[in-house]
Amino acid sequence: MGGEFVDIQGHCPMKLLHQLRRYGVLNPIGRIVAAFAAFLVFALVIAWVSDRQFDSDAADSAATTAWTAPAEPTPTRTFAPPPPGFPRMEFPPPMPEVPKGSPQPVPTRFGLTYNVPSNERWMATNDAVMGWSDNSGIVATYGAVSEYRRNYCAEVKGSALAHVGVTGRNAVDIDSAARDEVAKAERIFGGKTGRIPKVELRGPVPLDVSGRPAVRYTALVTDIPKDTSCDPDQAQFDIVATPGYASAEVMLLMVEHHRGLPNALPGNEVEAIIGSLRKTE
Repeated sequence: MGGEFVDIQGHCPMKLLHQLRRYGVLNPIGRIVAAFAAFLVFALVIAWVSDRQFDSDAADSAATTAWTAPAEPTPTRTFAPPPPGFPRMEFPPPMPEVPKGSPQPVPTRFGLTYNVPSNERWMATNDAVMGWSDNSGIVATYGAVSEYRRNYCAEVKGSALAHVGVTGRNAVDIDSAARDEVAKAERIFGGKTGRIPKVELRGPVPLDVSGRPAVRYTALVTDIPKDTSCDPDQAQFDIVATPGYASAEVMLLMVEHHRGLPNALPGNEVEAIIGSLRKTE
């Protein structure tokens, strides 16, 4: 075939265009061709946009399928308030002054008082608050906290070989409150990696506090995972529950102390603290 383009009927293209222009046919055909070209362009644009939208929808769908909703937060445990008309005490009574060498009374806002020795080894106070937490949140908090040999370990600021404190509960009997509290020992002495210690629970031991019933539970904790050099290998966690006179129906006395370390709190002092619990005069 030669170098000149020839249509399928064999006409020369330039000659055909001249004839169409002469008879006024080219203008309508041009308009038709232009309209067809515009329609073709419009169709191509619509197809391109649709493809892009499909790709976007597919990507969005894939992203939605792959997205995992965050876990629901662990509900914060709430405690029942005191019954209507139950006495309330916003702050504990002032700390009484005692002669040097005499036991230091620590009055609480629950209408009960405990004693700790009054010497340089103890920091007795009824306005301090402390607690423990782990990866799941707060484990336990206590007020009217006294500490034994505070800052004994330089690696952890505020470290102490023993703590004494109180907290309250409502709408629960003293035995249930004590058992629930002493069971926290596993989390309190657990490691940051999730390893748990061995816990041996003892009790209940019935007690009498100013003529009212009380109950004691003890957790003996061993094989404690160490996160710092301050952490002990073993500890003891005592809980005494008795009816409160104000602020809560049940008051819980907590005595926690490290065992097996130099200068650890002697067992007879633990018993003296627990035995000192009484109604505030």
